Amino acid sequence: MELTRREMLKIMAATGAVALWPKWATDAHAARRIVAYKGEQAATVRKVVEELGGIKKFIAKGDKVVIKPNMGFAVPPLRSSNTDPIVIRTLAELVLEAGAKSVQILDNPVHPIAMCKLRNGIAKELEDLDDVYIDLVKDEKFFADVAIPHGRKLKRTRVLRAILEADAVINAPMAKSHGGSIVSFSLKNWMGAIKNRIEWHRDINLHQAIADFATYIKPKFTILDATRALTTGGPGGPGEIKHLQTIIGGLDQVAIDSFAVGLATWNGKSYQPADIPHIKLAAEQGVGSMDLSGLITLTV
Repeated sequence: MELTRREMLKIMAATGAVALWPKWATDAHAARRIVAYKGEQAATVRKVVEELGGIKKFIAKGDKVVIKPNMGFAVPPLRSSNTDPIVIRTLAELVLEAGAKSVQILDNPVHPIAMCKLRNGIAKELEDLDDVYIDLVKDEKFFADVAIPHGRKLKRTRVLRAILEADAVINAPMAKSHGGSIVSFSLKNWMGAIKNRIEWHRDINLHQAIADFATYIKPKFTILDATRALTTGGPGGPGEIKHLQTIIGGLDQVAIDSFAVGLATWNGKSYQPADIPHIKLAAEQGVGSMDLSGLITLTV
């Protein structure tokens, strides 16, 4: 079902958002729009994508598509360290329905590749889909060096070649806490697209590196899986899991992450969007907006 009016108003009060009715009529507003629904994963993902304009708005016939979820931890789905397999499957089905030539589910995992494939449930969930490929890769040959022209500190990094070569990229993160970045939502998910995570942690302020890379990477849209949020112990867990049963979608990753901050406490604390440094920095650098006024679509 949809988020109730009371639930949405509570979240908006925490984040400073104001809902507007009816839906926006201009492309400028549509580009910043957020859609949030609560319910069973597959149906809710489909509903969110339809509200964003439908999958054919983003994917053309013959496209080579990359879906970038969290799938780098060798733990089962109920641990909530990875994007739920059903969410990933539903996105892959939608992309194929739009006529895509191929769908690559791609990540640079934290844990060993074989163990991730065995335990995270994603390969099993998608095994019957044709033209869908699950690739967990670490080898240097799969990455290419790119410049980050608008980065403040991060000037170059190595990115998965498949992302650079894709016709369309979809961001499909999991909502979870994180010891270094406080939360791991849309913006933080891109660390699984680069080769050298240590550099971001050791040589560059992590929050600044996340924001800098967000000025470079441009997904067609983002689906944030907040069905079972890992609110403590992230990114790998174990930790407290809050059953939010919520899927959030949109084109503005900063707005999505700003909204998600208000869905729960993270490591036992309540935050405003500006309290999360990488969200604030990304907004300052023009990636998106923390101002949620008028951005959340409600159907009541």
